[in-house]
Amino acid sequence: MSKTRFRPFALATAALLMGCSLQPNFAPRANVALQSQSAANQKVFEQSAAFEPTYQNSFISKRQLIKTGQTVVKVSYANNDQVSQLSGLGMDIWMVTPRYVLGEVNEDVLARLRGSRLAFELISPEVGVTSRNEFDPKYHTYETMLADIHAVTAKFGNLASLHDIGDTWEKTQGKANHDIWAVHISGQGAAEAKPGILFIGNHHARELVTVEIPLQLIHLLLESYGKDPEITRLVDSRDIWIVPMLNPDGHKLAEQGGDQRKNTHELGRYDGVDLNRNYGFQWGGGGADTSPSGETYRGEKAFSEPETQAIRDFASSHKNLKMSMSYHSFSNLILWPWGYTKQRINAPKLVEIGNTLGKMTGYKPEQASDLYICSGVSDDFLFGSLNIPAYTTEMGSWGDGFDPPFSKVADFWNENRGAALYLIDQAGK
Repeated sequence: MSKTRFRPFALATAALLMGCSLQPNFAPRANVALQSQSAANQKVFEQSAAFEPTYQNSFISKRQLIKTGQTVVKVSYANNDQVSQLSGLGMDIWMVTPRYVLGEVNEDVLARLRGSRLAFELISPEVGVTSRNEFDPKYHTYETMLADIHAVTAKFGNLASLHDIGDTWEKTQGKANHDIWAVHISGQGAAEAKPGILFIGNHHARELVTVEIPLQLIHLLLESYGKDPEITRLVDSRDIWIVPMLNPDGHKLAEQGGDQRKNTHELGRYDGVDLNRNYGFQWGGGGADTSPSGETYRGEKAFSEPETQAIRDFASSHKNLKMSMSYHSFSNLILWPWGYTKQRINAPKLVEIGNTLGKMTGYKPEQASDLYICSGVSDDFLFGSLNIPAYTTEMGSWGDGFDPPFSKVADFWNENRGAALYLIDQAGK
């Protein structure tokens, strides 16, 4: 179902930082917030066997510590099967380095971890203590995001329109008035006759930067149209859809400092389904928790959640979609299907594009299951069910976490701007 609604909202008061010209191959420009060499070196170091993650060099050391029952751990592993085993145990995996799996466990998962034969150490100062998430007020809330996209689509009404593509769980229950919004961008010619591409942000609520990158892309495409020849060509020749915030219910909790990954579906004493374990293709396999207590809880059935239903229905009804990108954080990765199996995907062009995205961003490119097995994910559904080449970008480092200061957004945007434009171009090839 795709329906367009316009309601009066206050206009956003500040535009996002933009650039208007591109070097060949959509490379980042030297004059706009280029990441420092030290930041680039940090990404490489964290992907090396020499990297030793500690509390002191983690993002949680920069946050207020609180007792939540959650514990941050690092688990030593010898092979990929052991990483998948941790996912199966219900560990909230944040990052995988060459030697360690880093993440958070609740009391139940910690007990399972103790019962396994895997060696682990605490990153948290003590069991049950983790960091409070922070919400830099410069990040967009649901309301300011909505005001922003209302304003920019109204300003560039000849190029863009705003579409409500579905409701959130809380709206279906009469608990909140949150919709899932998509910005549609297309220039001259019939949009449906052009190759399409879908960008998705914020499957996971606490991953704050994943809202900002889609918003940056919206502004870049619209504000550069008619000024930058390459962007003008892309907007005129492609059908571009951008969903900045798929999980508004969860994001509202993140705005209050909550460590919220899932949506807010009430399930007895636990809340939330992991939207990126709820898609229908190979739903119910490995790497998705069967218990509502787990951070990767897959839901009671495939597509049980209105948020994943919205993406299913949208993508299924837009037959011209040729490419997709979903933004996540953190760990500096470019991922592609399959996630549910270690079987190598038989799609050389998909892998080639993924490797190019890795070179452009400086992130490590790999098949998702090379990290660990995970089932019911959006990329597997889009490619496996609808034959849409689909990618995931994981932004940020061990020192950034899910909620870095807003000043880091400029670095992430610089790393990903050229890659987004490249992918739009590839949608037509």
